[in-house]
Amino acid sequence: MRFSKPISIFILICAALFVMTACAKKPPRIAVEPAAQELGEVPQQKIELVYTVRNDGESDLQIEKISTSCDCTKAAIAQDKIAPGQSAVLTVTLDPTEDNLYGDITRLIYLRSNDPETPEVSVEFHAIIQKPEEK
Repeated sequence: MRFSKPISIFILICAALFVMTACAKKPPRIAVEPAAQELGEVPQQKIELVYTVRNDGESDLQIEKISTSCDCTKAAIAQDKIAPGQSAVLTVTLDPTEDNLYGDITRLIYLRSNDPETPEVSVEFHAIIQKPEEK
């Protein structure tokens, strides 16, 4: 069977597109664990928490920005570029003594990345900080 020239070119283009699509890398995919931490009742002292940020995709995950729901909460990641299948440690600190913070608190940490499906994720922690005894 013999095809005309335009049909042959069309078939070659379709085959090339199919091969390119099949070989294309899938995008990065962010996952953070745990999504939330419940600390219960804690004394009014510095709190340090650790989260794991994982790249479940097939391209490099770039952490573009980290922000928190309150200036009293600080967050930093060990590396802002995470290879496929790898993870990085996100460290979060809160020092309630700086602002004499106590009572029922919930803080959120936001991570913006190049994950096209979920460009921003958030994790949280909750604690009941004991009021310090008056001296």
